[in-house]
Amino acid sequence: MKIGGAAMDQDHNQFNNPRADAAWDEQKRQRAKLLRTSLEAEIAELEAKLAPRSLEEIMAALSRCLTLTAPTGMTADDRAEWLTIAAPELADLPSMLFDDACAHARRTCDHPAKIIPAILKFEPAHYWLAPAHARRLLSDAKAKLANIDAPRLAQTDDRDERHEVAMSMGELLKELRAGPLAEGMQ
Repeated sequence: MKIGGAAMDQDHNQFNNPRADAAWDEQKRQRAKLLRTSLEAEIAELEAKLAPRSLEEIMAALSRCLTLTAPTGMTADDRAEWLTIAAPELADLPSMLFDDACAHARRTCDHPAKIIPAILKFEPAHYWLAPAHARRLLSDAKAKLANIDAPRLAQTDDRDERHEVAMSMGELLKELRAGPLAEGMQ
């Protein structure tokens, strides 16, 4: 095969000489091992993003929101009661959305009664930041991981079929060169 005028040697031609030796099998095993490790890391990262925050983390973030919006007459006991009641309402919110939703609430809310609705209604600016997209990626990664060790179809080498395809491609190229498009280019 020539590339840029220089000859390029190929030690493996997948069509004429399919490889079936031990080195090739080891290379496939190593690639599957690397893919498995990569998919497991991706799954762990996505599960962490989709997992809810702890109640302590939720209460700390809500305290920041409450500090900015609490009326002057709200006592420390009132604030503690509000946090105790409000925090469980966000217990199912994915952590990937939580910080941005709280920041949104801090920017937009002017009363404690508006904080939880603002957080729950928060929509990320881009679809890839949304939990639905992360769930889809997680599902895809789990399916790929489950499919790593699935049996594969054996490659077959049908010389007649290869010859037939080559002949068809040759005829197609001749037709394209002689067609109306080729005449207009000359």
